[in-house]
Amino acid sequence: MPRLLQVTRPEGAAATQGPVMGPSIADVEAFAQTCAAGDRAACHALVQRLRADGLQPEHLLVELVAPAARYLGQRWDDDTLDFTSVTSGLMLMHEVVHAFGYEVHDGPRESGEVRRVMLASAPGSQHLLGLSIVSEFFRNAGWQVVLEVSPSGAALARAVGNEWFDLVGLSVALDSQLPDLPDLVGRLRAASRNPLVPVMLGGPVFLMRDLSAEQFGAQAVCLDARESLSIAEALVDG
Repeated sequence: MPRLLQVTRPEGAAATQGPVMGPSIADVEAFAQTCAAGDRAACHALVQRLRADGLQPEHLLVELVAPAARYLGQRWDDDTLDFTSVTSGLMLMHEVVHAFGYEVHDGPRESGEVRRVMLASAPGSQHLLGLSIVSEFFRNAGWQVVLEVSPSGAALARAVGNEWFDLVGLSVALDSQLPDLPDLVGRLRAASRNPLVPVMLGGPVFLMRDLSAEQFGAQAVCLDARESLSIAEALVDG
């Protein structure tokens, strides 16, 4: 994905503005529709307007981009948008996510002082937007992030065994992925170069069902991208 110009925080915004309202439902739907239409200029103009209103990137990621992606998924489910439009929309949303975070350059990869996390979707998931959003919180906090795209549990196990990770995060989107999840978590922990690596779970399925990390051999469940970093630090430090 291309790196876009950095969207900077307006000087003095925190001091001069009162409480800032989040994106409206109309903003979310407009953002989703302009992304699906491939209208890059309108998409970025909407984001710039919300930034000018005082909204910070972390709020836009969680309150604009994530619900807009869910909106596209709903339109795909009810056959009001076709595959091409949904794919185009998600690609444009990826550009927005990268514009918020990829200007923060990773630290030296050789340093053991830098924490590292592998983020991956459970095999069978196609979309990485949610993980991209989570990855920006980690990168902005100085973590090194590997966003792993692998078609099988075996490939994920090889990835986690190839290099040291302080944490593994798995996103689960579908009910059908749950029966294999305990085995996947066990395989990743067994293959990891870090023998004590904690596994954090998240994704749409955990928003729809009351599930615990212990059911799957993991150490935590994250329901909100904004909480991912604090949960991760507690797991690694604990």
